[in-house]
Amino acid sequence: MSSGETDGLHEEAQCQPSGEGASGSTAPPRSGRRTGDEGGQDSTRPEGDAAAAETGDSGPQPEGGFWHKQNRTLEIVGAVVTAVAGVAGLIFLFWPDAQPKPEPEPAPAIELVDSDVDREQNVAADVVFDGQVTDQVRVPASVVSATLRNSADNPVLITRAEVNLVSATEVNCRYGAGPTGVTAQYDIKIPAEAREGAVIPRKMKYTLPPHAQERVAFTVGPERYGEGSMPWIYTFTISLYMDDGATVTVPEVTYLAPTDMATAFLAMADQATGPPQPGGPGLMDPSCISKQARFVAQLVKSAPRPSPELREFSAELARVAAQ
Repeated sequence: MSSGETDGLHEEAQCQPSGEGASGSTAPPRSGRRTGDEGGQDSTRPEGDAAAAETGDSGPQPEGGFWHKQNRTLEIVGAVVTAVAGVAGLIFLFWPDAQPKPEPEPAPAIELVDSDVDREQNVAADVVFDGQVTDQVRVPASVVSATLRNSADNPVLITRAEVNLVSATEVNCRYGAGPTGVTAQYDIKIPAEAREGAVIPRKMKYTLPPHAQERVAFTVGPERYGEGSMPWIYTFTISLYMDDGATVTVPEVTYLAPTDMATAFLAMADQATGPPQPGGPGLMDPSCISKQARFVAQLVKSAPRPSPELREFSAELARVAAQ
């Protein structure tokens, strides 16, 4: 291609219109001259240009069209929502009672109405000598009770109870031991090795009728003890488990057991600290008695719910230690 032809092509490209009215002011391209389209077709003029020129439509318009209408609709909806929210806010501001309140949570089906620890029962005990039951006695014991209300339409079954042991302390001024053992029929028996953190389970089958209020009660004491055993002070809670998955926990109790061993302990302490008696002084160490008296008194003072037997034992032990 000569330089003249090249210059002529550039001049023709420069004269090509790019704005409106282009269809009426340009000359048709020279035949056979390629302008960048390898197929020999004119790529500078789309076939729809003539129709666009006749109708005056030159492409998307800056105003109007589908997206423009959608944006306007969203603006209107947003304005309406804002206005409604503002009016609702003013209503709740001047009339706070008109504001909707959340629905209250439904009350549990099983509710602990009350609990108590009081002396109400004598516990039967078997006296064992050389593996044989030689006597039966009754041991006074406090009863830990829980009053439960079933608000459901169906009966609820208590399937088990658990004693959660907070502490187990033996009042331990030794004075000898005899060969006799005692097995008391406590509702919940505490093993001799049980200490802080132990969980003692007890199976149950107690039905709470629908829309009824019932009282469940327990006695608690050592599983087995001997004639020379010491009284124990237990601090614990009791958890009751229902067949519907609910759990009710009786608040913490501090409890003295067995009471017959507490009575024997006081008798031996009185002999050791009192006036001389035939047979010589008792087997207990008076300093140990004073130490235990202080310990029990402090425990009763700090316990949220000491049993009646524990309060009485503490008062008697303080009297004996002061002799």
